Order: sequence, then C-alpha cells, then structure tokens
Amino acid sequence: MNKNILYLLALITAASLMGCEETVVLDSEQVQSKIVIEGLVTDQEKHHYVKVSRSGEFYSNGNFSGVVDAAVTVEDDQGNVFNYVHNPSGMDDEGYYLSEDVFAGQVGSSYKLTVTVGSEIYTATDVLNPVTAIDSLEVSLNEEEYDDPEDEGYFYEILFYAKEPQETEDYYLFKFYRNDSLLLDSETDVYYANDDLLGESIDGIPTAGFYKLGDRARVEMYSISRQGYIYYNDLSSLLNTDGGMFTPPPANPRSNLTNAALGYFQVSAVVSDSIAVE
Repeated sequence: MNKNILYLLALITAASLMGCEETVVLDSEQVQSKIVIEGLVTDQEKHHYVKVSRSGEFYSNGNFSGVVDAAVTVEDDQGNVFNYVHNPSGMDDEGYYLSEDVFAGQVGSSYKLTVTVGSEIYTATDVLNPVTAIDSLEVSLNEEEYDDPEDEGYFYEILFYAKEPQETEDYYLFKFYRNDSLLLDSETDVYYANDDLLGESIDGIPTAGFYKLGDRARVEMYSISRQGYIYYNDLSSLLNTDGGMFTPPPANPRSNLTNAALGYFQVSAVVSDSIAVE
C-alpha cells in the first residue's frame, strides 16, 4: 500500500513538472566575458608565471583567449617589485607572463599581484606558508587488477608518508605525476586537504592513479593559505556537481582577486619526491 502511494505521488510530481515547462531567456549582461587570472609564486628560485586570459561569452565556442597586452607585477611585503613580461621565449604561449628575474618566495612573506588590462586594475594578495616535508614514497602492488583494458599492466600504486605538525593550522594542495604527466583519478579531481583531515601522521595514503613497471612517480605538496583552501574547495564542488534538482545553483569559486576577476593567485612553499616503480 505504501509503495503504491509513493509511486502515485511520483507520477503526479512528474506530471506537474512537465506541465510547468517554461522557456527562460538569459540576460546577456550577466554572461559577458570576464578577465581570468592564474598565478603562482613558490619558494623555488625560478621565473614565476601569471596567466591572463578572457573568458568566452555564454554563447561563444572555444577556449579562453589569452590577453597579450597586460601590465603584470608582483610585490612582496619588503617592497621588492618583480616585473613580468609576456611570453619572453617567443613560443605559442599566448597570455603567459614570466617574471623578468628569477626569485624565490620567502616563507612568512606576503605577495601582492597587480594586473592592469586597459583601464581596469586587478589585484590579489596571498601569504607564503611553510610546508611539511615528505618522509618517503613506497611502491605497493595492488591486490586487485586495474580494470581499464587500455591500461594493461598498471598494477602498482604509490603510498605517501609524512608527518603533519598539529600545533599550526595548515592547508595543502597535492599534485601527482606519472612520467612527468599530471595524473588524476578523474578529470574533475582536485587534491587538497587541511591538517584536521590529514591528522598528525600521513601513513601510507595512496596517491592518484596506477603505475606499471618502469614508470616514475612524483608527488608535489604545496602549502596554501586558508583563502586558497576555500578556493579549491569551491572549485572541486563546482566541477563535481551533479546538476540535479536539489543541487544549489553553480557559482564561481571565491577568489582573492579584486574587480570581479576569475581565477586565483597562489603563493606556496613546495616539496616533492619521486620514486621508480621497480
């Protein structure tokens, strides 16, 4: 009796929804192109990058178009200013800006990005927090055969070990590589965590993907600020939404960029380790 009532209610609900179909015309003023800025400064001595592009309008096709005439600078809290130049190598990297000089970010310092496009100015600030060390990586034979027929022989996974200091509030972003190619379990995956989730001991946590004999695995661990953690949490939620009736409407990830720009300016300490699959 209860099952029949539920089935009848489901039919009534479906019929009412079909009867309420209405065409919605989007306001084009709300879906116009926006500036997208992605930047990274780390504690490694190198040329750091900022990418500036423009999103497509709602009804347009294709990828984001690079902005080639922006003015880009990064300034630290000691007054040091680093100028960036567009595509200095002359390769087909439209919208990529590299610092003119090599420099290394300093743990504890904050960095301000300023991007000027025409008459519009976009800024963002982030702080460079310390990152814990990676103790070791370990190759483990997975007991169950990886079931992708195109990946025959990928039976090995990489286990990750580290100690996380619990006396501080820390946030991390992880990247995994197989033979220098970024590796994801799913194309919408974002690997991030706070220290509450990790606990004090990172004891043999499997990284993304599977490996075969002869591969080389690399793990990168980035410190991120709380603001960065919020951004990646929003991004993951946006990428992995099911679009169902009870799912909240999509929204852009909360960013540290001003003037309604999309993207994020990240400042990180980074550690990495690699291991051969033997």
